[in-house]
Amino acid sequence: MTSAIKLPDQDEVVFQQNNKAASKSKSTKSFLLIAGAVIGIILLAYQKLDGASLIDSFTKVSAVPEPVSEEFLDSLCPVGDFLRPKAYLEDKSLVESMVHSKEFREYTIKNLEGAIRVPTVTYDSNKQPSESHEEWAEFPKFHSFLEGAFPKVHEAFQVEKVNSYGLLLTLQGSDPNLKPMLFMAHQDVVPIDPQTLNLWDHPPFEGTHDDEYIYGRGASDCKNLIISYFQAFEKLLQDGFQNERTYIMSFGFDEEIDGLFGATALAKVLIERYGEDSFFAILDEGGASITQIDGVPFAFAPVAEKGNMAMTVELTTPGGHASLPPDHTNIGIMSKLVDLIEETPFTPILSAKNPVLNHLQCIAKYTKKFPEAYKTNIFRAGIDAVANSFVIKLLSSINLAKFAIKTTQAVDVIRGGVKANALPEYSKITINHRIALESSSSETIGKILGNVQTIAEQFGLGLYSEGKEILPKTAKGAFQLSHGRLLEPSSISPLDNDSFNILRGTLKHILGDYVYPGSKEPVVAGTLMPANTDTNKYWSLSDNIYRFTYSSIVNFQDAGIHTVNEKVVIDDVVRSTAFIYEYVRNLDEYSGR
Repeated sequence: MTSAIKLPDQDEVVFQQNNKAASKSKSTKSFLLIAGAVIGIILLAYQKLDGASLIDSFTKVSAVPEPVSEEFLDSLCPVGDFLRPKAYLEDKSLVESMVHSKEFREYTIKNLEGAIRVPTVTYDSNKQPSESHEEWAEFPKFHSFLEGAFPKVHEAFQVEKVNSYGLLLTLQGSDPNLKPMLFMAHQDVVPIDPQTLNLWDHPPFEGTHDDEYIYGRGASDCKNLIISYFQAFEKLLQDGFQNERTYIMSFGFDEEIDGLFGATALAKVLIERYGEDSFFAILDEGGASITQIDGVPFAFAPVAEKGNMAMTVELTTPGGHASLPPDHTNIGIMSKLVDLIEETPFTPILSAKNPVLNHLQCIAKYTKKFPEAYKTNIFRAGIDAVANSFVIKLLSSINLAKFAIKTTQAVDVIRGGVKANALPEYSKITINHRIALESSSSETIGKILGNVQTIAEQFGLGLYSEGKEILPKTAKGAFQLSHGRLLEPSSISPLDNDSFNILRGTLKHILGDYVYPGSKEPVVAGTLMPANTDTNKYWSLSDNIYRFTYSSIVNFQDAGIHTVNEKVVIDDVVRSTAFIYEYVRNLDEYSGR
């Protein structure tokens, strides 16, 4: 899953100013679903450190870095306080009737299996609901299922349908001065490839379970989160919850095809209704989040996500008979470009603000998974250029973790040629980019434009970018560079404010009191989401956006997300419900404006 990397002896791990590049690690596997990849990759790396793995022949050096002061160390990844609601302190059975109840576990199984059995699949070809309701026929059935399963929620919340199938549920609070809280998820799921049906151990839309897992499409992406929200609010209402703060649930219906119909319409309604920066916080789906390292429970909440853009490069050249070919055909020239693009990757960068550094620093501070010299460099990476370089090389040596700290480029589509005996006159490539937090779309475009210009000049070709002439067209042909929708990297939600303290304190409460009782004190850290969620339509509503789903499956391939045998741990859904329940109570007790 992660790179198989040998950890050097601690007495060999020292650092020098002129640190040479680490030797490349050998990947044992090269694929991980992009959503949640940073969390899963790094967690797996730490879990495998015992005996076999973090750095492969990492450079021996001659001087130990200067240790950080206790005061400085205290400022890194503060552990924070447990936050237990007053209602819990008065009556623990409110939570224990969920996490310790066989009946509640069966209730959870029934609800999630029922949700899975409604195949709310979206395809790239889906049209606006107003143009083709037939394509969305399963979504009203899903709404009916939720209404039948959670009557108190549908009685207490105002329920609105936005753009036909978007769900917007509002539980109005008694204090209009308190900013509302927004809970998000998406109703749609990815399709099943008919060629893989025989690879499913359980039919994808049957909704089945064993003692540990619930199986089916949407089990972990992300009907489990929808069910957690509904169960938490259903129980809160059953328990007599009287809310001061307003709580809103917003569920898009096309996240898997970019959310242009669902989340876009829902966000527009919320912005018009409440205005920008009007929400206390936003919680949406995230990646693998819960694990133990050296006996320390960790929860990782992504507080930022990379940007996203696709670029297209087209090349037009004269044709002719294949018996009289030039030294390099159109496709040959395009291949030269692809090779140049891949041989000139983006430079990795890790700024002090990048939550990946917080992720690393928290593990370095509270576990023994790193030698002391490594720890010191990790601690100093936000303030010292040499230490920063060391940590960049450390992450870059892990075959998949390196993608957390640089803009990625993937040539995903190539087309060209029509006949074996005809010279190709046209070829086209599409390059997908996930833009690093410290970068921008303009920097990304500039890099690819530079690559194309190099090849254009080498072969005497013209070059146009978004219709603007860069090099004049010649008799030999020309390149045309364009891009689709640009999504800049998100802002980074603060890790040092009351909003994060409430999230962290609630997670510490659930982890410490129920998931890992008697263990070392839980640690909650920020991290990075390398993929994009529906939150990218809601960024203007709050500075506090957390992409967090309670999941103890670290290896996303094991969860079957976007592939065969999708599943979720039953107890994770129960604990997710308990977390949401207590989180809402803690939010309601907070009176900050």
